Amino acid sequence: MQLTWLAPDDRNEVKKFYRQHMPYARLLQKESVCVLTQTDTNTDNLGEIVACVRIRPIGQLSILTGMLVHPDFRGQGVGHQLMRELSPFLCDGKTYIFALAHLEGFYAQHGFGVIADAPNDIAQLFLKYQGSEKELVLMGLTGAIER
Repeated sequence: MQLTWLAPDDRNEVKKFYRQHMPYARLLQKESVCVLTQTDTNTDNLGEIVACVRIRPIGQLSILTGMLVHPDFRGQGVGHQLMRELSPFLCDGKTYIFALAHLEGFYAQHGFGVIADAPNDIAQLFLKYQGSEKELVLMGLTGAIER
């Protein structure tokens, strides 16, 4: 599998992927989008999207959002592989995630911890998302964890 960062004008396949498996997701132009694909060595095509995630800038900070593994590949370590390959692009103390409560342990394995306080822009956005019917947990990458 291969990690690929997509240019803003090269996101049609990932839009279809989200529409099919996470229809409420909305890609923003300012977000960085990366996909993990099964590559077809016989063509120059991107290959089948197995997983994707977006990084949304919020000033000097960022939110890891929209992580999605294709249902056929869940439970096979693909999410862990995506997080490992993504880790060089994440900044301690500056990257946050609004994790579904049942995924708290997953993200903890990749350096995220539950935090009580976040910078105002992140905290306000979290409050907005928290109003949905899903229970969310505010997590920050290691440097943002309050000890």
